[in-house]
Amino acid sequence: MDQTMRTYICTGCGIGECVNADRIAELAQSEFQLTANVSHFLCGPEGVEFLKRDLAENGAQRAVIAACSERVNWDVFSRDNLGVELVERVNIREQVAWSKPPNDEETQALAEDYFRMGVNKAQNTTIPPRREEPQAQTLLVVGGGITGMTAALQAAAAGSEVVLVEKQDQLGGWMRQLYKLYPRKTPYQALETPDVDAVIRQVQDHPKIRVITSAEITAIAGEPGAFDVALQAQGQGVSLQVGSVILATGWEPFDATKLEDLGFGRSPNVITNVMMEATAKSGKLLRPSDGRPVQSVVFVQKARPAEQGWFSYAATVRDMIALKQALYVREFAPEAQVYIIYEDMVTLGLYESFYRRVQQEPNVFLTKGAVTEVAASDDGSVLLTVEDTLIGGGLQVKADLVVLAAGMVPTTGGSELLRLRYRQGSEIPATTRGFTTSNYICFPYETRRTALYAAGAVREPMDIVACTEDATGAALKAIQSIQLVSIGAATHPRVGDLSYPKIFLQRCTRCQRCMEECPFSVIEPNAEGYPTVNPDRCRRCGVCMGACPVQVISFDNYSVTQLSSMVSSISVPEDGEKLRIVAFACENDSYPAFDMAGINRLPFDVSVRVIPVRCAGSVNAVLMTDALSRGVDGVMVFGCKSGDDYQCHFITGSGLAVRRLTNVRETVTRLMMEPERIRPVQLEIADYNLIPQLVQEFAEELKQMGPNPYKGF
Repeated sequence: MDQTMRTYICTGCGIGECVNADRIAELAQSEFQLTANVSHFLCGPEGVEFLKRDLAENGAQRAVIAACSERVNWDVFSRDNLGVELVERVNIREQVAWSKPPNDEETQALAEDYFRMGVNKAQNTTIPPRREEPQAQTLLVVGGGITGMTAALQAAAAGSEVVLVEKQDQLGGWMRQLYKLYPRKTPYQALETPDVDAVIRQVQDHPKIRVITSAEITAIAGEPGAFDVALQAQGQGVSLQVGSVILATGWEPFDATKLEDLGFGRSPNVITNVMMEATAKSGKLLRPSDGRPVQSVVFVQKARPAEQGWFSYAATVRDMIALKQALYVREFAPEAQVYIIYEDMVTLGLYESFYRRVQQEPNVFLTKGAVTEVAASDDGSVLLTVEDTLIGGGLQVKADLVVLAAGMVPTTGGSELLRLRYRQGSEIPATTRGFTTSNYICFPYETRRTALYAAGAVREPMDIVACTEDATGAALKAIQSIQLVSIGAATHPRVGDLSYPKIFLQRCTRCQRCMEECPFSVIEPNAEGYPTVNPDRCRRCGVCMGACPVQVISFDNYSVTQLSSMVSSISVPEDGEKLRIVAFACENDSYPAFDMAGINRLPFDVSVRVIPVRCAGSVNAVLMTDALSRGVDGVMVFGCKSGDDYQCHFITGSGLAVRRLTNVRETVTRLMMEPERIRPVQLEIADYNLIPQLVQEFAEELKQMGPNPYKGF
């Protein structure tokens, strides 16, 4: 009898009314020589005390608990709470009792298969050791504008040492060039004077912040907790070691020379909103062509469709700037006519109060429309043709000054800022428009490089209020990342995971697929071309494990062997009428969606055995082919939705899984089986209601194909 592991079966929440828990307990004894305890209410105080006492009295360090999903009661059944090294949860509530017909032989078989899978998983799991290594605690903030200064101040206030690097010879960034700010506090009516000098003094006077101006990064090597940074500052080389990095280099205006069709460059009286800001800061508002006072100003927020790419870089910020600068005109030229031509005037939240204030100003007119032509007149004024107006037709407006809404282009667009010594590129991966991208809807500061965070307008167009909030969040994440890597633990989304990829180099073929497909540039070649792991860059997704054609990459607590043992746990009936389907479901969206289907009592086919995986991209091809060779009728691989609207939690994992299936299907064909027996699915958690249909349709197709010819072998 194995006393190092104990198993427990809960009958609460309807489980006992659906399956025979005693039969599962007998299975534990007969197949695994394990003691199984049946209890009615394991998550209650008495149940938890029983678990603790039983585990302690028997000296067991591993527990397999068949009850509710691992996504609930995680604190109650945590290994720390129960005082053991490992707790494996077996989901027979959401995945069985709440979504399958009660007291049915197939339902019982499903529950027993899940129990076998849980025990095998626990037996094939090694507890990752805790790696405590000295780590650099200093944060590097790149960019000395309001975002970078705020991040530095917030990190320093939390007790961290900070190095703030700025390429210019002084701090302040764009905020130094602003004449006024639109209101940031209630009642959102009056313009504010920029307070950037006060912020600069706070930064320069803070004992935990070291400021380096006129500086440029020449290289960043290493990994989180131990980044080696090389700078050139005022002609001198500077070396630093930092634990994490915040990129806050901000934005620059789009190249307005591309808007010649809208008059820029053809008439000096057509300027951008950035130029308008400089004009206001000079204290005069005059017509650039001849220095005459302006009598009319037009702010162009929307151009014809051909120019929309340029105008799409700013959104809310662009509209709020136009409203602010309309008040500049009211200040410097009270009698002048002001026109704001927009498509959608976007003023979020309480900024609506400011919009209404400007709307009520004398001589300020706002209209929906698209500017299709800008022509210079002989007298120096500018004639604008506007289409698609609110009145349905077109109109023409004559102006002394035209202000074009300049887009906020990120400084990452084509510029070398960090110069990372990473195999997969020297900069943080960015979107097609150049903004750094996180792929995490709820954690926007995250980037595709662990412990490198983006904040402010380098991440997306945003105003000063949003930039300061963004900087605070990024600073806290940067501090957290250092704390996590100091114990060898992963950052978001597998926070706290102590495992990291291990490579059995004796069997490695040096194909380098793991290096190419790793979303986080964790694995790099050594001098002989063999893969080496930078463990603290790793997010523990397992995409490298799925990529390896010879299965030599694994984690202590997650491996091909472990998943294969779970697949082999499935009892495949020789009866061709009874299907068996394996569904590998990513733990971030797809597996929770299966749980949601159960919570909402949506029944789905009892033939499906759901195996949670870290990412669809971690599913190695051999797992699918082995499942089919063992008689399983079909395999489904569920991953996150990919694309611009919803992205895989591990960046490219879901998309890689789909692409890899082409090769897997070729292998299945060589096994003399239909390649359609493998089905990729992209699913977000909100689509849980689709699961019954998706599974049923696949099951019906498998029935038409006939039973797996390997059944019974």
